[in-house]
Amino acid sequence: MSSESQDPGETTKVPESGTEPIIRMAAISITVALCVALLTIGAGFLVPIAEALIVWFILNRFALQLRRSPVIGPMLGNGTSIALAAVLITLIGLVGVYSGVRSFLNAGSQAMSLQTSMDPVIHFIARVLGTETSLVVDYVFDRIGFETLFQKLALGLLGLINQFGVVAIYVAFLVVDQAFFDAKMRALYPDPQTRAHAKAFLADISRQISSYLWIMTRVSLMTTVLSFVVMLGVGLDSPDFWAILIFVLNFIPTIGSILGTILPTFFALVQFDSLGPVIILLAGIGSVQFVIGNFVFPKMAGETLNMSLFVTIFSLFFWGSIWGITGMFLAVPLTAILVIVLSRFRISRQVAIMLSKNGQVGTPNPEPIAPETRKT
Repeated sequence: MSSESQDPGETTKVPESGTEPIIRMAAISITVALCVALLTIGAGFLVPIAEALIVWFILNRFALQLRRSPVIGPMLGNGTSIALAAVLITLIGLVGVYSGVRSFLNAGSQAMSLQTSMDPVIHFIARVLGTETSLVVDYVFDRIGFETLFQKLALGLLGLINQFGVVAIYVAFLVVDQAFFDAKMRALYPDPQTRAHAKAFLADISRQISSYLWIMTRVSLMTTVLSFVVMLGVGLDSPDFWAILIFVLNFIPTIGSILGTILPTFFALVQFDSLGPVIILLAGIGSVQFVIGNFVFPKMAGETLNMSLFVTIFSLFFWGSIWGITGMFLAVPLTAILVIVLSRFRISRQVAIMLSKNGQVGTPNPEPIAPETRKT
């Protein structure tokens, strides 16, 4: 044996040449550009898959909560709880879609007259601030185009309904395949230690994402119920539609809460002749969104998703620019998965730290997550 042999536990660092960092940066930039191009070009078939994964996470979390229920939990097995959760989610979804479409059509005639109904407000502003301001306000409302906005919302709703069948098929196959997960892991990773690292890695992703989605579901439901009470109190038309819209929009951080407050307020201007009910509605829903968003949600979520606020907002615009409204709903879970994956590899750990909220990310895996090749 050579005297220059080193201990197996030691590693030899090879000094980098001056061009290696440049080459690495170029390779990373090209890889990122190719990934963004692939996500944009393949949005038609990637978006339903991403939606199915999110529904699958929620489905499994719901099934877990049913198994923990003291009433029916002891009687439910894993398969039975998933089937029951799927039935309940489907029924809730169908009721929500039916109520949303019915209320949406009822609110449609009001939406078309929104700009005309804003004339008293515009004239009031004109009397206070002058004629030129009236012209500016008219221009602003024309540029906003409420009819166009309402049509886009209708098309988006129809698009989500149209994808329901495809997403349901994907979810069904994911549920069937998860029964064979352990067998696939044993085949991919014959070594128990490496298999344990891989399963822990996937379990970490599943735990954080499912916890976040479950918390968002409960927070959105809480916001929806309280906002519904406020809307009933002031007598707003189609409160069930606005409640469903608020529930869905609350899955979009920050922006969703703002839209969930502003949109019902705008339509209250159509219905009421005075500003009193409008102000009460704005203050009521705004207070609900503020209290739950700034006090209840942080207490429930804790450090479930360790992402900085800037990264959260950036992810909304990034995923929204390539996948539209659906991308904004999926932005936070997808970015959180990216942070978790980057934190598990030493070469990308620094990027994960920069994207995190407090720099505390998971430790890199001691061994690479890849199937072993047995030595012969």
